[in-house]
Amino acid sequence: MHARYLFTIGAALIAFAAAGCSDRGTADLVTTTATNEPSSTATATATTGAPASPSATPAHAADSAFDGDAAFAHIRQLAVAIGPRVSGTAAETATVDYIKHAFEADGYTVEQFAFAFQSDPFRAATVEAAGEPIEAFAMTGSGGGDVSAAAVDIGLGDTAGVAGRDLSGKIAIAARGTLRFAEKLANARSAGAIALIVANDREGDFVGNLTGSTDVPVVSVSSDSGDRLRAAAASGGTIRVVVPPGTSTGSVDVIARPSAGARCDIVVGGHHDTVPGAPGAHDNGSGTGIVLELARVFATDGLDPGLCFVTFGAEESGLNGSRAWVETLTRANALPRVMVNIDAIGVGTKVQLIGTSELTSDALALANAMGIAAEQTELGAGFGSDHQSFEAAGVEVIFFASDQLGFLHTPQDTIDSLDRPVIDNGGALAEATIRALLKRFAGG
Repeated sequence: MHARYLFTIGAALIAFAAAGCSDRGTADLVTTTATNEPSSTATATATTGAPASPSATPAHAADSAFDGDAAFAHIRQLAVAIGPRVSGTAAETATVDYIKHAFEADGYTVEQFAFAFQSDPFRAATVEAAGEPIEAFAMTGSGGGDVSAAAVDIGLGDTAGVAGRDLSGKIAIAARGTLRFAEKLANARSAGAIALIVANDREGDFVGNLTGSTDVPVVSVSSDSGDRLRAAAASGGTIRVVVPPGTSTGSVDVIARPSAGARCDIVVGGHHDTVPGAPGAHDNGSGTGIVLELARVFATDGLDPGLCFVTFGAEESGLNGSRAWVETLTRANALPRVMVNIDAIGVGTKVQLIGTSELTSDALALANAMGIAAEQTELGAGFGSDHQSFEAAGVEVIFFASDQLGFLHTPQDTIDSLDRPVIDNGGALAEATIRALLKRFAGG
């Protein structure tokens, strides 16, 4: 799950070190956080329902009901035998091979959808005011460049902050909070800004994620640095922003169709990658394992026309895999009618249902009938997952998660930290929901 909570760069660097990338920095950066959202986290409002061998695909039950043991065997393969599955690494290649084999064993036609993404989320940048350097970080998705210009304080970067202003050829300075960083950028660019600086609303630095890409420099600075830059802007001084070019990395989505070229009316998916250093049992071995088991379940009586399964790469770096595929589907006029996302569903006691209200209401009714503890809720600020790429394109979505974060994005996200009952319940409820969706969307 992408940026599901605000983690420190210090912790992230420990994870990089665990993955053999200790040159990223030191624990002195513990005040720096990485996020794609405003700093405040919204409180979710919920409607609650009633209470194999390591190198091989696990043996499956003969019947068509969801088999928690089979799903858990997939999770064990991913989190234990493979471990951290950072996109663009050999571990991701091993993961993709395993997933492809599992889909093919169930009779699906499998496509590996390759794409490229920016892979350096902690790019150091430079901002200068009155010739004095100020530490900054390029946001994930920022363009590279060297820009010197007058700067304008646009408040929160909302429409009110840019209303009536001509920012042509100028650098915009916005405060963190309330809006997504991409929205602040869009507002600034609509007024003509050629770069954006976002100042923290709390002590310390942070790294932001645009969950997309742009060709202009976008950087983050500390709250104190933001005050310095606003003062320089007010005095009419020139500010310089320098962002080095980004690094491009390749990743893969694994797409299982009932036949070659078949249209996908319903897509069931979850991401297979992890952050560096995290075994990713919860995030997202749990979702990937359930997706693979559901693919097996729905193949037992013949493959369903219109039902496709997919695992996404590079979710953790900004929903890149799902966004790249959605862009391709959009160009081909082949978007699905509904997307079922399964992510971080391994810790806690309740299944959370997020997305299109009609779909989550129907799933909650199924949960009540099945005696499964579930709740309708909303995705809070600072959290993201692959269904959002489809939702942004107008596709109806339902996202299955569990109600606790556990050791998300840490080396402690191991298979021993999982709560087996919520995995079993989440898989069973997802199966029942997909069967209902097939009748509605795919005629199955």
